[in-house]
Amino acid sequence: MSSSYGPAQRLLFFLVGLLAKCLLPLYCSTLRIANDAESLSRLSREPSPNGIYAFWHSHQLAILWHYRRTKAAILVSASRDGEYVARVAASLGYLPVRGSSSRAGAVGLRQMIRFARGGRTVGIAPDGPRGPRYALGTGVLVLAQKSGQPIIPVAVGLERFWELPSWDRFRIPKPFSRGYNCWGEPLHVPAQADEATLQQFAHELRSRMIALAEYADKAAGRMKQKAERREENDR
Repeated sequence: MSSSYGPAQRLLFFLVGLLAKCLLPLYCSTLRIANDAESLSRLSREPSPNGIYAFWHSHQLAILWHYRRTKAAILVSASRDGEYVARVAASLGYLPVRGSSSRAGAVGLRQMIRFARGGRTVGIAPDGPRGPRYALGTGVLVLAQKSGQPIIPVAVGLERFWELPSWDRFRIPKPFSRGYNCWGEPLHVPAQADEATLQQFAHELRSRMIALAEYADKAAGRMKQKAERREENDR
């Protein structure tokens, strides 16, 4: 993708990838993200099952760090901003797949279907790359429908973070903060689902993902309160 840009832009892309590879692990290693035992039990399998991990765009940084060992293929916008995300993701061991999640014939979506059919874990932020926030189209549902893999909603609540003034309210975890990783129940999309049924599933998935994000935030808030109480008792 970067071949369509000038030398200065390609150099910037390279530097972003290099800095991400060198500094991001150092920064994120200060984070402590715990897995939610209750939501894990609903999966009835390993913490990192194959499937389609769906997460909100605002949770992207914490998600990419926590799930880096899955080596998943993730859908990243083909835009210039997407190139930065792709470089960061690749530095963490992911396979960035460039393209759109819209159903309108996106090359990226077709590639993701092939990976998911082959049993590789894939990830997608269904409200990206430009929103609106928490808007969810049918692209992720088509991915599940065509691949036969379940959609697994994921969210990471953070006790302390910076929130950018962007459309998605992108979150950057503060150093040495704690997080709470949660899974939603897998959602299976029938292969024979028509457009109307996909819209119904999109509404259901959106509701589940919003509820899961709220649950994760509340859990992270409880973690913060417990930590504060421990600090008070230690004084």
